[in-house]
Amino acid sequence: MITVLAPAFVLGLLSSVHCLGMCGPLALAVPSPPGGPLVRLRSALILNSGRVLTYTLLGAAMGVFGRGLQLAGLQQVVSIALGALILLGLLAPRILSRFPLPQAPARLVMRLQSLMARHLKRTAPEALFFTGVLNGLLPCGMVYLALAGAVAQVSVAEAALFMSAFGLGTWPLLMGLKLGASALNGAFRAQLRKLTPVAYAVMAVLFIARGMDLGIPYLSPALPKANAAAAACHVPAE
Repeated sequence: MITVLAPAFVLGLLSSVHCLGMCGPLALAVPSPPGGPLVRLRSALILNSGRVLTYTLLGAAMGVFGRGLQLAGLQQVVSIALGALILLGLLAPRILSRFPLPQAPARLVMRLQSLMARHLKRTAPEALFFTGVLNGLLPCGMVYLALAGAVAQVSVAEAALFMSAFGLGTWPLLMGLKLGASALNGAFRAQLRKLTPVAYAVMAVLFIARGMDLGIPYLSPALPKANAAAAACHVPAE
């Protein structure tokens, strides 16, 4: 289980530097209910819990997709392809920038932003939680990377746990920002930002190694074979 949770948490921690630029302004725009530090802490917990719930549900969906790939014998190929694509983005980002995004996601983002705008001024717990849920649906490159990691997991439960751990990894910086922590200075963020490409590279290598099915415990464990998995699904009940 630690092989699922630890990489996801570290990825979330390093991704939170990017999140400060994307989700940070949103977190600051959400007003806290009147009260002291404990009230602000509670509102920050509620807001970020909604976001982690969205990540967990997306992880479960990716786990179902990954399970389908596993049964089709394609999970290893997809894992290697994802790792290679991430490395390509690191080494030659201009190549990926030539492929425009479709219009449908852009329209969806605009609708999400409009929906969130109607809830930003509400401080009731259910409103804060719903804003966090919507926040988790906003497009983010690091979330996409984490979802790719969820696809590579061997079960739906592990995929959901992977995304939960990723979301919790983003909490320290985002919670600190919401609570006004002085540690979030420019130098501190700059040091963490330098580690972000390293996180990309490590995840890429892990995807490739996992797809190669080398039989190495924790790093590249033997994956269930498609035929065996399919046979297990069709064992007659006694």
